[in-house]
Formats: sequence, C-alpha cells, structure tokens
Amino acid sequence: MKKGFTLSEVLITLGIIGIIAAMTLPALVGNYKMKTFEVAFKKQYSLIQNALNVVTLQEGISRCYIFYPHGTISYKLETSDCELLQERMISLLKLKKYPEDFKDNYAKKDVILANGGKSINSNCNYDYFVYVSEPYIANDGTIFMFYTTHLMIDVNGEKGPNKWGHDVFFMVYSNHNNYSTSNPKIFLTDEFCSIIEKGGKFPRTILRNQKENSKTNGYTW
Repeated sequence: MKKGFTLSEVLITLGIIGIIAAMTLPALVGNYKMKTFEVAFKKQYSLIQNALNVVTLQEGISRCYIFYPHGTISYKLETSDCELLQERMISLLKLKKYPEDFKDNYAKKDVILANGGKSINSNCNYDYFVYVSEPYIANDGTIFMFYTTHLMIDVNGEKGPNKWGHDVFFMVYSNHNNYSTSNPKIFLTDEFCSIIEKGGKFPRTILRNQKENSKTNGYTW
C-alpha cells in the first residue's frame, strides 16, 4: 500500500490550489469592495435622509423636489427652497467646500451606456448636473455634489474606482407627489434620475438588499 505523497504529487496539488486561488481571488476581492461601498452608501443615505427630515419637519424648508403634476407624464421641479435647503444640509452634515477638478474622474453618460451601463431616465442630463454641481466633503472623506434637486454621493472620495453604482451614486429629492400638506416630506430617491456603470447597482437595489436586474425605467419607491 502506498504511503504518503511524493514530492511531485505535492507540487502538483499546490499548483492546482494556486490556479484555483488565482481564478477566485479577484472575484472575492471585488465582491468585498462592493459590499464595503454598499455599507458606506447605506450609512450616508441614512445621515442625509435624517438631515432632510430635520430640515423639513423642524424648520419648514421643503420646496425643493422633483414631482409629476397630477394627470401628466413629465416631471417638473420645485426649487424655491433649494438654496436654503442646501445651506442647512451642509451645516447639519458639517461639510466643507471641495475643489471641483476631480469631476473629470467620472465617466460620461454616453461612455457608460456604450459599455453596458444603465440609466433610470435616458433624458436626464447626468453630465450637466455633475458639471454644475457644488462639491463638499465630509470628515470621513465622502464627497457630496449638490445641484438644486439633485444630489450625488461619492462614498470613497477620490480614491476610486469613481464608478457610478459602485462607489458613486446619483439621486434626487422627491415629495412623492404629496400635496396634502404645505411642507411635504422630502425623500432622497433614484426614481427620476440615476445612472450606473456595468456591474453597479442603483441606490434602491442596495437599500432593499436586492440583486440588480434589467429593469431600469418606470418604477417608483
């Protein structure tokens, strides 16, 4: 009966293990990074929504949102409180102004879609909103880009990969068509305008702990 292994057999076994590790390790690392970004996004989303609740309920600042007028199929904006809302949000979140030259790190809409990315609304001018947004940075390195009813969040700052739906997320303020009160609650959502690069996830997919699917348009919270 053969006892033990020969040196050649041990080397072959180690070689096979090495090949398997080389094949699986990149995927494991990639999945770990995505989970890290998702956890960071959930944290920032919670902080932002809580800040919106404070501004809306305690200070009565709410006229800053995207909505669908009843009986129409096109969305409109309410922006009369947007400047004041931004000031309050920056104060509550203790954000500091940040230089704008890093914006070139983000892929353009045409490039994203040409390479397998997806958008909620193909008419949304993502490139323009990024270009005109005002960037601020939090103490933990998260970058926020404000523009009226739009808010973009980079949970990893300039470290990269700087990819939409991975570590960068595009969202808007919505009142969910609630006109029953003079100060409707503002929700941070992706229902009117959001974009992801290949392999990324829309904000709601992360918040609901779901897998991304092929459906990209026409859904609501």
